[in-house]
Amino acid sequence: TLWNYLISDPIFISNYSRRNPQHHVSGIFLQKFLFLEQYSKLEFITCEGLDAAAPEPSLCFIEDDQGVFIQHSCNGLLLCSSFRCHEDDRKYYICKLTTKQYHQLPKPGCKIVFGINMAYDPTISPHYKIICVCDSNTIKMYDSAIGSWRVSGNHQVFSHVLLFNRGVFLNRALHWISRGALALRFDIEQERMLTMPMPPIPEGRSERRLGYFGESGGHLCLIEIYGPITTRCDVMRMESDYSGWSVRYRVDLSRIASSFPSMVRNNVQDIHRYLFSILHLADRSQVREDESSMWLHIPGTSISYNLKDGKWSKLQSILHQKTKIEEGMGLWHSWEGVHPYTNTLCYF
Repeated sequence: TLWNYLISDPIFISNYSRRNPQHHVSGIFLQKFLFLEQYSKLEFITCEGLDAAAPEPSLCFIEDDQGVFIQHSCNGLLLCSSFRCHEDDRKYYICKLTTKQYHQLPKPGCKIVFGINMAYDPTISPHYKIICVCDSNTIKMYDSAIGSWRVSGNHQVFSHVLLFNRGVFLNRALHWISRGALALRFDIEQERMLTMPMPPIPEGRSERRLGYFGESGGHLCLIEIYGPITTRCDVMRMESDYSGWSVRYRVDLSRIASSFPSMVRNNVQDIHRYLFSILHLADRSQVREDESSMWLHIPGTSISYNLKDGKWSKLQSILHQKTKIEEGMGLWHSWEGVHPYTNTLCYF
């Protein structure tokens, strides 16, 4: 039809995206790997209701004998790859679940991949770029406008302390947090690697305890959780000049434990007493101050916790299918297996 032709046209998509730049997250994909399953198990949690145009949480339409799982997501597109195989045999795909379109990428040609991430902003260009960290000094880039990989300079990337599999694309740069004192950001246009600080590790602690890292409301957000009371944490935001982190909210989740008994482990003390994980920060404070919320997964359910008044509500989710294994053991998710999804117009 004419409408299908229009929404697939790159010029139409680019013009539409520039006129409608505020694409908020439509929901998140939760990814879990089950023993002997060929495809990763997906669940989609929506913030727009089940009646909205939510994507079916399944990658089965991608034909790959090794199975498929999500590597990264960015503004409506998913970067996926083969599941159970060696890097030499791994295939990479770009896909959009709402239309079940996918495109196989050329192999990056790396023996070791520390992380692979996507940079896509439809307000700037209909084309996307893939950044692959291959070893301690090599970054390869794929540009969909050209259709090939190339080496990007000589960058020192400190692969042993950086989380390259959890890059966040914001302001034309990919950001990676670190277990050390310095994190990195990679300017996509200028192909420059720059440093940014991490918060100091509290005195008496030997290692960093990451609880969440992502983009919310146009800002980088970070949560670290230290004991002895793990329900208390600070939601930190990176300054616009990358000079450091400032506390946006101080949170104490112990007040909701009475509503969810499965969240508390009896006869267990300190850091292992409470069971929950932070999935996503939904910060729409630019629209309404009271719309900033923290999405939590606790045994048996997922909730949205208002960061201003402490009220909570259950989130709605979509499962492709539930196996007997899942019904017996339940799925446990952490922020590292979460992929935000924005229902935007995309072009391949």
